[in-house]
Amino acid sequence: MKKKTYLGLSAGAVLLATAAFLFSETQTGEPRSPASIPANYEELRGCEKQEVLWDKAVASVHRELPPHSKFGFPQLLGMSVQEIDKKGSLHSDFSPPGWKKYLHRRGVLAKVKLVPRSSRYTGIFQGAECALVRLSLTYRPVGSRPVAPGLALKVLRDGAPSANVSALVSLEGQEKDFNFFKHPMSNIVPISAGLGQKLVHKIFRRVSGYPEELAVNDMASVDAQGKRAEAAVSPRQIFFVPHPELKFSSEEHDVREDLLSIPAGKTIYQVRILSEKHRAYDYSQYTPADVETFLKDSEHVGDLVTTSEFLASEFGDGGIFFRHELRPK
Repeated sequence: MKKKTYLGLSAGAVLLATAAFLFSETQTGEPRSPASIPANYEELRGCEKQEVLWDKAVASVHRELPPHSKFGFPQLLGMSVQEIDKKGSLHSDFSPPGWKKYLHRRGVLAKVKLVPRSSRYTGIFQGAECALVRLSLTYRPVGSRPVAPGLALKVLRDGAPSANVSALVSLEGQEKDFNFFKHPMSNIVPISAGLGQKLVHKIFRRVSGYPEELAVNDMASVDAQGKRAEAAVSPRQIFFVPHPELKFSSEEHDVREDLLSIPAGKTIYQVRILSEKHRAYDYSQYTPADVETFLKDSEHVGDLVTTSEFLASEFGDGGIFFRHELRPK
């Protein structure tokens, strides 16, 4: 019986990508502000905040890459009772007390900048010199579990809370292809047809009108200098398209080794925005086939460029907090 349960979880493991996309376990409590950070942290310039966060990552760097954590029934059970609304309501760069990541547990972090192109979109889409990006897999891709890349971007703003967004390739991942940069990622992914994914979707419908979508209105409302837009112009769907030069082996290996080899000054993603004519699109009808069509009808508004090498650290894995802007019910 135990064997059947495990196999069922393995076959449907990527059903948890919805949860990976939106939620990791957190418990009640105020933001955890380490004693080592400045008392006026929130008032600092964005680039000063970036250095505070980066220093904490460097101080807790992993000398050897830690293994990916196990994921099974106990973790699934824990996720089912988590306080999921806090992931959207907490405006902090630091994880709250009791924070525990079940998915995307291990990853790598780098300093980046958003180099803008001509764009009518406001806020950080006008450019940002100081940001952090975290790249990770949803879980260890063993057995029937696929390779499922994920991205979390944090833009640090002067005297204002950071702008955050997360993205996935899809809820199904990319089978057993270990090239992290094989496919674009987006803040919106299609609903999965799998039974497990549908169950997770139903759970998170309690707090979100569409659990597979993260909004980016906050990113467009305040720019990197902390100035609020008088008339914010926000996109609905963003794509992070890998730079064509970033190609790694598709054979089985630890993708973190590839990410750690990327130098500073490297363009890792094009930031593209879906055409406004699709703004009213009903994403409950969104399918994998639509992704390619939408990509062709998107505008290149900026580039994500590394300003440091990537590193793997305990703070980057559990201490930094990426807020999710949930779509209202």
